[in-house]
Amino acid sequence: MKFRVLFGERYIPLVNELVEKALSKQLSYTAKLVFRDGRICLHLSVPIELYLKYFIRGKAKGTLIAGFDLNSDRINMVIVDKPSIIRDVKTEWFPEVTSHGFPRNKAHTIRLQALAKLLDYAYHHGVCIVLFEDLNRIKGRRYTRSKTANRKIARFPKRKLLEYAIVMALKYEFKVYLVNPAYTSKLGKKLGTELGLDKHTASAYVLALKYLGGSKIPLSISSS
Repeated sequence: MKFRVLFGERYIPLVNELVEKALSKQLSYTAKLVFRDGRICLHLSVPIELYLKYFIRGKAKGTLIAGFDLNSDRINMVIVDKPSIIRDVKTEWFPEVTSHGFPRNKAHTIRLQALAKLLDYAYHHGVCIVLFEDLNRIKGRRYTRSKTANRKIARFPKRKLLEYAIVMALKYEFKVYLVNPAYTSKLGKKLGTELGLDKHTASAYVLALKYLGGSKIPLSISSS
């Protein structure tokens, strides 16, 4: 069976180079067919270096640091300076995506839009470094005693969102670091009470404090 595939105009140069380099064995990629809403979609996994070559948005030239706390119904961001002083706080809410029966694909799109909005804000407000939790250090999901909360956790593909977050951040040429998440939530809850912040915003702040040397935790990944 043969099918004709259509790509958006801005993706054609990328696909052409991908095919050319694959045929000359300079790189490899994976492809899969997805059946969705009566259509057959082709998904290509493109090497990150090649993707960024065509979709880089400009180099982040600021001096500030942004910590992100990714959650099923919100994304919290705290912007700090190098002396650890909070310069800005923003949260994007999307509680509707955790409601029973809400389409997962639509929920994923909404989360990505919220994340893109926050990264764009950070880019235009002096941020050069962004921080996320290193989820590879977490062996399992953190369930609670609440059935509702557990349902939200089970339906939330946090690692998948993190992968997109890293790629989106690199498009702005942010320096991206993954921080050890150990005790982040507990410290965030305690610190939030002291500073008058909600626990998720405080958790994002804790990531920044760890990066700035509070416990000298090594960082796992960097774009540089």
